Amino acid sequence: MTSLEDLQLKFREVTVDKLKPGALLITTLTPQDGLILKNNRKFRKKRIVVVGVDKNTEKIYGSVLVNTHLSLLSEYSSEHLAAQYELSAENYPSFLEYNSYVDCGELFEIDVDKLLTGEYHGELTESDKDAIWEILETTDTLTTKQKKKYNKKRRKN
Repeated sequence: MTSLEDLQLKFREVTVDKLKPGALLITTLTPQDGLILKNNRKFRKKRIVVVGVDKNTEKIYGSVLVNTHLSLLSEYSSEHLAAQYELSAENYPSFLEYNSYVDCGELFEIDVDKLLTGEYHGELTESDKDAIWEILETTDTLTTKQKKKYNKKRRKN
């Protein structure tokens, strides 16, 4: 008989099938992934939202970070402030301990092999996904090329 702990471990396992837009992951990122680390740290576990897969290679996933506080860039830029989206911890109890912010102002490109070493924590609710996608499609902090690469083109109303 399978224990509850075994089921939870199986659920947390990241598979290619789970790597779809809106997936919530915790994975280890390094400066090679574009993460800026302080105090001589070499890596850091980060919460991310998968945005999409590079339609050309299907090996790199566009992701946005989930942070405890607003991005520091939002203090200096109204564009970055507008690209922040608050997630309620109540909706994501295994993923968040407290309300946190999705930083839609910067895309991180992460190789599929690295994502497969992380932990899966479900998917965004439809309302959060719609709101985050709207920010990604309309923000001025991302280039048109970045948006097209991950299929986040401006919607027609």
